[in-house]
Amino acid sequence: MVTSLPQGLGSNDIGLDRGQLGSKRLVQFEQHNQHWVLRQLNTQYIASSSNAQEQQAAVDAFASAILWRGKIDDGSADLTPLLFEDLQRLTNRLNQTEQGQYRLDPNTSFIPQAGLKTFIDNADVDVQLNLRGNHPGDQVWQVAADPERLALKVRFSFIRLPKQPMTPVPYHPQSGYIAMQFSDYGQPLDRPIERRWLVKHRLEKTQPGTAPSPVKKPIVYYLDNGVPEPMRSALLEGARWWADAFEAAGFIDAYRVELLPEGADPQDMRYNMIQWVHRATRGWSFGDAIVDPRSGEILKGHVTLGSLRVRQDHLIARGLTSGWQEREQAFAQAEQFALNRLKQLSAHEVGHTLGLAHNFAASAIGNGSVMDYPHPQLTLNQERIEISPGYNTGMGDWDKFAIAFGYGDRDQQPQRLRDANQQRLKFISDADARPQGGSHPQAHLWDNGDSPTQELNKLMQIRTLALQTLSPSALLDNEPQSQLNAMLVPIYLLTRYQLEAVSKLIAGQQYHYAIGETSQSAWVSEQQQTEALSALLAQIDPEQLQLPESVQKQLLPPAQGYRPTRENFQSRLGLQQDPLGMAEVLSRHTLALLMHPQRLNRLLEQHWQDDELPGLEQVLEEIQEATLLESLDSDARGAIAMRVNAVVADQWLVSLHHQDTSPEAKALLASMLSETVTSFEKRARRSNRLHAAHYKLLAQRLTDGLTDPKVRVIDHPLKMPPGSPI
Repeated sequence: MVTSLPQGLGSNDIGLDRGQLGSKRLVQFEQHNQHWVLRQLNTQYIASSSNAQEQQAAVDAFASAILWRGKIDDGSADLTPLLFEDLQRLTNRLNQTEQGQYRLDPNTSFIPQAGLKTFIDNADVDVQLNLRGNHPGDQVWQVAADPERLALKVRFSFIRLPKQPMTPVPYHPQSGYIAMQFSDYGQPLDRPIERRWLVKHRLEKTQPGTAPSPVKKPIVYYLDNGVPEPMRSALLEGARWWADAFEAAGFIDAYRVELLPEGADPQDMRYNMIQWVHRATRGWSFGDAIVDPRSGEILKGHVTLGSLRVRQDHLIARGLTSGWQEREQAFAQAEQFALNRLKQLSAHEVGHTLGLAHNFAASAIGNGSVMDYPHPQLTLNQERIEISPGYNTGMGDWDKFAIAFGYGDRDQQPQRLRDANQQRLKFISDADARPQGGSHPQAHLWDNGDSPTQELNKLMQIRTLALQTLSPSALLDNEPQSQLNAMLVPIYLLTRYQLEAVSKLIAGQQYHYAIGETSQSAWVSEQQQTEALSALLAQIDPEQLQLPESVQKQLLPPAQGYRPTRENFQSRLGLQQDPLGMAEVLSRHTLALLMHPQRLNRLLEQHWQDDELPGLEQVLEEIQEATLLESLDSDARGAIAMRVNAVVADQWLVSLHHQDTSPEAKALLASMLSETVTSFEKRARRSNRLHAAHYKLLAQRLTDGLTDPKVRVIDHPLKMPPGSPI
């Protein structure tokens, strides 16, 4: 039984999107005396034994759930009480996102006309659930007709499982697949209780074996027919890239993508869906699936694509080409740039519904997978930024390996793994790549290149030129000049993700997901770490943080009828843009990465193991020399330097009091802070009035902050505008 949302709320932040799949429950109907009962089975704990008593012991050890009980009347029972329960957890979601206290209103909830639907493999009921609430949050106010009365349609789907479950495929951590995990108490002592299967579609050749063959039943995806052109063609093209991977794996005509037929229902289990979903703000896209918990078989893939993503890419491309003299050509390339990104996005999310996990190491091997998060590929051609093609097209080598491994002959899996290692195909996924304190030098989101530092230096040059040439010529027709403020954000913060990639070189470690082999981790080389530290410190140089004067003069307050959104930089200057605030935001981002508590701890550890590698004291001293101990000018750059000093001081205090910072690192941080306070007191006595006041404030706040974890120089830091997803 699956719940889903045929009609959504339209807020990315709340996350109740049209087409969203909700809870997926393995259920069975049981008759007990004069009642039918619907029981949800516990699939997390089983005993795969031939002994019925052993199987029952596992069932009895863990709780199942009774979802509904109905009295039998003339062979049937009323299911309505189940349908008016909030099994989609709408009220919980609104609660968790701090959008108000809502409750289900049974008096205005109902089953609409034509709400009962039967298909070949599923029987569905649509229910109009109405919620009443108090104190609605900002996101609800933004999207709802009446924020205190929310009408959402929920669907209950009762899905017939295959009579014969698919033969499960054991999970391998180097395969690149999503794992389905459960505990099996029927396993012998020489095997782990925790078992994992990879999730995949059932795909069978008409002629079994390793030779290429047609298939019994192809995998077919259907695109939402509500997608307009040119996005429709781009999404179809990108999703169809996977046909090449299946062909390379020996499956002939095994995969295709079509437009959803007129009158077809997206919730029909026969249709693997790619849905085009509108929201009030841009946000993430998703690849979800309904999976048979008995085998790991994907019964239905379901992709949700946010329709505003393509517009953000278009905006970025227009900003990067703002300096082009040929405006028609610039706009044409911006459109193609955005569509190329959409193709990659379509392939990426479909990949999840084929069973594949993220591979965030692929960008280090020549953008070898659509399962990475790609940053646009940009180049400098003399005094012009080139954005074409922006994104790769087609399958990467990793994608072809993954399809062959998961869908191909199991006997060939060991050899495919050996071949992948020989081709230096790397796989690192979310747990290693997403944390800002991560240590893997190739595991990054939204980065490019096998050398993160070189790519950062290149992006810095592109960013400099993009800022110098940014102008209202990049705006759309009838947009006021004040909309340049929104375009400035991704250009000023162009390096934000590459900075994260470079930070992971410092106290970084090489490793991979080893199984059945001996593997060792290794620290990143001293040279790479030194170059990375220099590159990061260069990002907080006032010269890099300062906005060109030509750009500052073009930034106007919002025009009448417009207002700042979260996509804009926050300002302490009222309606005017705040150049110092922008410098504060970017420098804090850089320093938070560099001084992440886990990174500071690893700096100590690596230096203890190898004194040739940078240690924590060395890194902290270089931060001090580049910022706190640098002399101040009496111009705009001096003002930026003072703001950066405040950010450095605050980050120092954050790291000092963070629960993850080791006691050894805390001791060194506190000692160096005390020495810095003494230096500030001396500088205050020989500086002009403004600079003296600056040093006195820093000295006072650092002194207080040594013992009070709440003390900061900047009491209310400006927030960085959202970046992901791009």
